[in-house]
Amino acid sequence: MITAREFITKEIDRLSSLISNGIDKESNLQLKKELSDAIHLLEMFDYYQISKKTIDMILELPDSRTGYSDYRIMNDCESDDPAQWIELKINDKKIKLSEGDIIIKKK
Repeated sequence: MITAREFITKEIDRLSSLISNGIDKESNLQLKKELSDAIHLLEMFDYYQISKKTIDMILELPDSRTGYSDYRIMNDCESDDPAQWIELKINDKKIKLSEGDIIIKKK
């Protein structure tokens, strides 16, 4: 049985051949780009183990309505007191999120 990734890869190869032969070049280039994006997303889904079964919700951050401020991710250290909270750092960098960024909450 062929996987979705293999199917898409074969279609990309077929489109590349059509493009090389000058057949409907513009629309085939667009379709090839979209399928390449789909392959990239499939790779991300595999890497982060994301699927319909693992996603609880997807949140898009709204406009903060406070100018150019950012959203931050905090560890609340089991306290309701913001003075006790620690800002998340990954590779020694604080994570700053903006309007329109998405958060995927896993189950």
